[in-house]
Amino acid sequence: MSTEAAETKQTPSIPPVGAPCWIEIMSVDPAKLKEFYASLFPAWNWKDPVQDGRVIQYDFKQPSGISGGIVKLPEDCVRPSEQPMGSGTTVYYFVESIEKIERDIAELSGTLCLPKTAEGKNGWFANFRDPEGNRFGVYEANWG
Repeated sequence: MSTEAAETKQTPSIPPVGAPCWIEIMSVDPAKLKEFYASLFPAWNWKDPVQDGRVIQYDFKQPSGISGGIVKLPEDCVRPSEQPMGSGTTVYYFVESIEKIERDIAELSGTLCLPKTAEGKNGWFANFRDPEGNRFGVYEANWG
């Protein structure tokens, strides 16, 4: 490594306790699934595979603005283990248009599992599955 490269290497800052620090997407074929997400979200930065190709890391060009919530199930809703969408944490990715991303996801062999739904007056969300069945959400803001 050159001295110049060593001087410009950035040390990551330690996030506060409870902040998102790793979003793991399980896959039987990481290289193929990378094609899906790279086509869908061009703002992701991809790194060379590690661990004999078992892990393909990514990060975001602008990681600010990550948020989430713990949502109470409606009383008449089935328990999480019985949910058709599965249980677990859902990561939501910001998009400019749910309609456009829905078309893109379908073209890339992903599927819709929760259609566009209003989130009060703030915006809309929808849930999808990637080609391997991993569920994720998208969020379109109505802030302007």
